[in-house]
Amino acid sequence: MVAGPGRGMDIRNDTAINVAGLLQEPFGSTRHYRLLLDRFPLGGGLTARDVDAEVRLTRLRDSVMADVQAEGVVALECVRCLRAYDQAFRAEFDVEYRQVVDVRTGLGLDAETGEDDDTQHINESHELDLGEVLRQETLVSLPMRPDCGAGCPGPDALLGEAETAEPADSRFAALAGLLDEHDADETTEAAARNGRRRDR
Repeated sequence: MVAGPGRGMDIRNDTAINVAGLLQEPFGSTRHYRLLLDRFPLGGGLTARDVDAEVRLTRLRDSVMADVQAEGVVALECVRCLRAYDQAFRAEFDVEYRQVVDVRTGLGLDAETGEDDDTQHINESHELDLGEVLRQETLVSLPMRPDCGAGCPGPDALLGEAETAEPADSRFAALAGLLDEHDADETTEAAARNGRRRDR
C-alpha cells in the first residue's frame, strides 16, 4: 500500500525502525509507519499471520514513545471441538524506547537499566525494535479459552469421529464376549436371588 498524505513509509516483514532522523528533530515531532508482517512467530508453536500495525513515534527529550495499533490472525485450537480455527486479534499499546547513544556525537548516554525498568532501548544503530513488545501484547490479546464461535460443532464432533474410527483389534473380540457373558450371568443370578427373597 502506498502511503497517503501525512503517513510514513510501509515496512514489510520487519519490526525494527530507524529513528536517527526523528532523534534530530525538535521534541514533540512525530513519524508514522505501517508494519506489514506476513508471518510473525509468537512462540509456543503459535504464529500470527497478516499482521497490520499502525505505528506513531513521538520524539521525547531522550527517548521515543511508540503508540501501536495492531491486528491480525492466529490459528488456535478450539477448547470444545479441538479443531483449528483462525482467531482474529487486536492489540493496542504504547511503549517508551530510551536512547543509549547520542545520535549527533555517537557518545553513550547514561540510561538507567534497573531490574524493574520495563523501558525498551534504542540500539547503537539508532533503531527501535517493536518485535518483542508486539509479541507479548499479541499473546495477551488472545482468548484464555479459545472458541471457534457459534458454529462450533462441540464435543459431538469428536464423538462422531470416534464412531467412524477403526474397529478394535479382533484378537480382543473373544475376550469382550466373555466379559459380556460374565455380566449377563451376574445379572441373572441377582434376579434369581431377588425372586427367592420375595418368595419368602
